[in-house]
Amino acid sequence: MDKGSGGSVGMSAGRLERIGAAMQGYVDRGIYAGINTVVARRGVVVQQGQYGFRDKEAGLPMAADTIFRLYSMTKPVVCTALMTLVEEGRLRLFDPVARYVPALAGLTVLRPDGSRTAPARPVMVRDLMTHTSGLSYHFLEETPVGPMYADSIVRLTW
Repeated sequence: MDKGSGGSVGMSAGRLERIGAAMQGYVDRGIYAGINTVVARRGVVVQQGQYGFRDKEAGLPMAADTIFRLYSMTKPVVCTALMTLVEEGRLRLFDPVARYVPALAGLTVLRPDGSRTAPARPVMVRDLMTHTSGLSYHFLEETPVGPMYADSIVRLTW
């Protein structure tokens, strides 16, 4: 990619300049050991920076070519695909999920006393995309939700 200024692609140079201080602040406060940033628009890299360490114990600074293990990369792919369906009019963000996955109709909410109650409203597609649906993860088996989740997986797969 070509390198250029933010102004050349309609971005604020002032805002781009704040990225470095913000990232270094995360490192200085111990939130992250190291950070690599790249901001690009229309095929032009307008900001790139390395902050902190790629190996803190060894004192090796972050480098532009540091290799990272990235997690949760299906989320942006799935959300992009869903937004394509929204643009085509085949999916609506505020539709109940049960419209598309009937097995998810009738979900309940776990209360602190262990009882279940109906949710205030149905889980919507938007809730899934913003991770605000209240669904749990399978690895939470040591919580009250774990066995309930495992049971629902068995019911959904039969």
